[in-house]
Amino acid sequence: MKHFIAIVMLALLLSSCVSTGGSKLSFSFFNTYASAKKDFDSGRIMEARSKVLAMDKSREDYAQARALLKRKIEPARQRLLKHYTARGSKYEASGQWFLAMQTYEQASVFSLKPERLKKKQQAMEIRFRQARMNALLKVRRQEDSEWLAHQNDFEPPRGVPAKDEVFMRKQEQFQDALEERADLAFSEAKRFLRKGYPAVAYMEIESHLRIEPQSEAGLKLRAEIKAAIPKGITIPELKVNKKSVASKRMPLPKSVTEAQIRALMKKGQWVNAKRYTLVYRREGGKGASKLLKQIQTSIINEAEAKFKRGSFFYRQEKLNRAIQYWGEAAALVPENTEYVEALRRAQQLKDRLELLRQSREAESAAPARAPAKGK
Repeated sequence: MKHFIAIVMLALLLSSCVSTGGSKLSFSFFNTYASAKKDFDSGRIMEARSKVLAMDKSREDYAQARALLKRKIEPARQRLLKHYTARGSKYEASGQWFLAMQTYEQASVFSLKPERLKKKQQAMEIRFRQARMNALLKVRRQEDSEWLAHQNDFEPPRGVPAKDEVFMRKQEQFQDALEERADLAFSEAKRFLRKGYPAVAYMEIESHLRIEPQSEAGLKLRAEIKAAIPKGITIPELKVNKKSVASKRMPLPKSVTEAQIRALMKKGQWVNAKRYTLVYRREGGKGASKLLKQIQTSIINEAEAKFKRGSFFYRQEKLNRAIQYWGEAAALVPENTEYVEALRRAQQLKDRLELLRQSREAESAAPARAPAKGK
């Protein structure tokens, strides 16, 4: 009976020490000065603060706990808040979005009104995710461009049969690898979406659709991924380099005629004419090798003419025109190191001249210094 009465009394004591605040319960019986001091000494500043604020005023150690709050807990909270907010601003100013996101999150923990800091944290997270997406998309787009630019490179050279078994096998292997790349990109897109990385998933599904543009499953998954991308993250525009050989390529038809090739030659579209001729030769087209040689000679002559034109403008100190023509020559015959090196040096010279111009303008805009006395 005595044990029963003791249990009942303890239950009543505990219930009298329970106070409700929202959806949380605070057991003031356990909120003591010693407990708050222990939390403070262990670096749990906000836990110590909560315990002091939840203490019953009738407790003997209440005044001691409030003194701890005023002298130590609250100043420590403010110092930490100031420190993390300043550090977050520093990271933000230097573009270190991930570190800024983490630091603003830390600052919000010590704030009594954390809404502003949480918004900062969310903004940094958006920038961090955007930067990651931009970098990954840039790399993947470059990789895919290289893959697709070489998918028709396994054409037998002169002296090798148009349907040479070795070249045909290498072409099949390349296509198999391309299909595997597309399949892997699709499965990775699903995985990243499932893991909560929709922006990264978009990079993968874009790659899949670049290789397999008619993929119904890919198109459906892309729509799902786009809907999951957080508001504020934008998909970077796919920039096409007009001077690159890959960007000038037109789709190859399944069957090519000599008339089609002649039409391209007449327009001066030598690179596309060469690609068409390679297909024509693979199909056993009549006079394909002779036509290919004629086109190759025309490409070399065209590139040489453009290079000489660029050299003329370079001597005239018209650097932009020189870069234009040298760039066109290098695009026609990229294996010619003379063309590539001349273009590189001209571009470097242009950059240096631009920097010098900016420096001169800055110096002329600065106020003139007054001459020193006695001089």
